[in-house]
Amino acid sequence: MLDVDQDTLEKLLAENDEFKSMYQRHAELNKKVDKAGRGELPLSDQALVEMKKEKLALKDQMTEIIHHFR
Repeated sequence: MLDVDQDTLEKLLAENDEFKSMYQRHAELNKKVDKAGRGELPLSDQALVEMKKEKLALKDQMTEIIHHFR
């Protein structure tokens, strides 16, 4: 999901509530997108596109936090 070492990820999840919230939301969206791709979660094309956009935006925000953390 993210290009980050495990120690940095654990520290951010423990110390940064905003990062933790984004990480959890990204994981939730990832599961839904995967389920939709397997046909287990019926979604409109538009809903799927919106989920993917949100997921990408969260990844970009988390990457920015990681860069500032380092």
